Amino acid sequence: MKIRLSLVLMLAFIATSTFAKEGIYIEFKMTGSKFSGTSKTYSMDGNTRSEMTMTSPAMPAPFTTTSLVLHSTPDVVYSISEKDKTYSELATGTGKSQHKADESDYEVTVIGKEKVNNYDAIHVKVRYKSSKQETEMWLSKEVIGWANFTEIKNQYLAGSKFFDALKAKGAEGFVVRILVNSAGENMQMDLVKAEKKDMKESLFSLDGYTKTARAAGPGGMDMEAFKKMSPEERQKYIKELQEKYQQPQH
Repeated sequence: MKIRLSLVLMLAFIATSTFAKEGIYIEFKMTGSKFSGTSKTYSMDGNTRSEMTMTSPAMPAPFTTTSLVLHSTPDVVYSISEKDKTYSELATGTGKSQHKADESDYEVTVIGKEKVNNYDAIHVKVRYKSSKQETEMWLSKEVIGWANFTEIKNQYLAGSKFFDALKAKGAEGFVVRILVNSAGENMQMDLVKAEKKDMKESLFSLDGYTKTARAAGPGGMDMEAFKKMSPEERQKYIKELQEKYQQPQH
């Protein structure tokens, strides 16, 4: 009986070692004039999974989007529907030549040092030359293992090239707050967690999913078009939805 139990425990350990590895987990809390939500990013072996949940008076229920960027196909974003077990593809065209061109796309201005979310941080203003959009960020070296997190790409952090631009201005660290202000409306993201943790390889797999047409986003918009919006464009779109579906006051 003891031999059988030991065998079961050994097999369980082998299975855990096989299907779970250490990866990087990043979580932000989002608050805005018209919406709130969370952004969660999982990264392992060059693969990235992003999950964003948004809540707004314009939508009857929280809306969640899930996407994958795989090491084997870095120029494709896979939009996943967990409910239907389907996925759609979007070719981003972000090859090496595009990444190289992005190196000079950022104009960074250092504002000063501040305490944010219990971190000693450097406050900077980042201007994106191509879109002329400006974003304020607070970065800190007090985030444990911060250098490991700078390689991860998501819709708000552009990965290593972006952090190279910050480094050139002496603003090294990982983002603990992001603030976007557009047309009097604010969108703020605050770091909740940045840590190494065990992850299952299935988080980054399309096994069991069926390819389909592009998924619909809030208000029936094409999901990929919604994901490509800037924070300001999303705020404007959500505001339009809110006005469209707002109930008359009595």
